[in-house]
Amino acid sequence: MRKVIYIFIFGFIGGILRGYFTFISGGNHFIATAIINIVGSFLLALITGMLPKVMNLSESFISGISMGLIGGFTTFSTFSFDSINLLINHEIGLGIIYVLVSLLGGLIFANLGNSLGNLIITRGESK
Repeated sequence: MRKVIYIFIFGFIGGILRGYFTFISGGNHFIATAIINIVGSFLLALITGMLPKVMNLSESFISGISMGLIGGFTTFSTFSFDSINLLINHEIGLGIIYVLVSLLGGLIFANLGNSLGNLIITRGESK
């Protein structure tokens, strides 16, 4: 039950953060969604790879942060909906760029987050 509560609380916070960043982006909806998802990929890899090794946190708390906070912050459903709409509306070029930037950016930044987490762990162990 604790895991569900953590996911709910952190999901609420993640959703608010996503809403705030979408709001301040103004009319740059596609750019905001891509950046939110790329940042979320980085943070998810960093948090899930590093936090359990450097802090004594419960599995429920880690689940709350990863599924709730990052899951609430990122927008896979918006990404999917936008991608299909761009293709349906014959904006093929923009649709392909949007998909490539989102997917490749997410993978690259997840790798960077994982690498940074490993670097932090390694430096912490050497002290």
